[in-house]
Amino acid sequence: MNKFRLKFLIERKTRRCLREGRNQSLRSRWMPGLSQNFLFSLISVALMGTVVHGVYQLPNSSSLRTKIQAGEAIPDREVPVIAEARAMHLAALEELGKLKLNQQIKSYALRFDINYRLSSLIYNISEDENIDPELIYRIIWTESRFKSDCIGPVGEIGLMQVRYGTALSIDPGATPRRLYDPAYNIRIGIKHLKDHLHFYRGDTRLALLAYNRGRGKVNELVNLGVNPANGYATKVLDSNF
Repeated sequence: MNKFRLKFLIERKTRRCLREGRNQSLRSRWMPGLSQNFLFSLISVALMGTVVHGVYQLPNSSSLRTKIQAGEAIPDREVPVIAEARAMHLAALEELGKLKLNQQIKSYALRFDINYRLSSLIYNISEDENIDPELIYRIIWTESRFKSDCIGPVGEIGLMQVRYGTALSIDPGATPRRLYDPAYNIRIGIKHLKDHLHFYRGDTRLALLAYNRGRGKVNELVNLGVNPANGYATKVLDSNF
C-alpha cells in the first residue's frame, strides 16, 4: 500500500478513536506489540521527518509523550504525527518481511541449484496453496530435477510429472501443452498432492506414495496388510540438500 494512503487511513482511524474517547485503545489495541518507549522513538523520527519536509505544524514531542503516558486526550492537530509513526512502523515491517522472503527464496535456489525465478515461482505458489514449500521443492527435485520439459515413462509431464488425465480431473480446461508451463504444472501438482493429504488425513508419507503409485494401489496394499512403501516417500523426505 502507498505510504501516504496508509498514513491517511491511520489518521482517520486515530481521529475516530480520539472522538470516541478511547485513548487506552489507541495506546494498547490500536498499536499492538509496541512498547511505549518504542512508540515514542517512532514519534520522534516522524517529528524529524515532518520538520525536514515541512508537512505539519509540529507539536512538542515531550508534551505528546507526557500525554500518551498519562492517557490524556490528544489534540486533533497531533494525530498526523501518530499516524506518520505508525505508517513508518508498518512500512518497516513490510520491508523486513520482503527481505526475509527474498532470503528464503535465495536459500532454496542455492540448495537445489536452480535460478531465482524458478525458486520464487515454487515458493510463492506453495505459499498461495498453503503447503510447505520445502516439500514441493523436494518433490520436484525427485520427479524431474527441475526440468519443465521432462516427460515420464507413462506420459507424466513437467516439473511435478503430472499426467494429463490427472490434470483434467482437477481442471477441465487442462491440456498437455499447458502442463509444460511451470506455474500451471506446479499448481496442478500441488492440488493433486493436497487431495491425497486430505484423504489420508495429513499423513505425508501415504500422500506421497499415492502421488507416486496412485491412491488405488496404495489403498489396495494397505487393505491387504501390506506396507505400500516403495522408497519414494523416503527419497523425497529424507534426501539431504
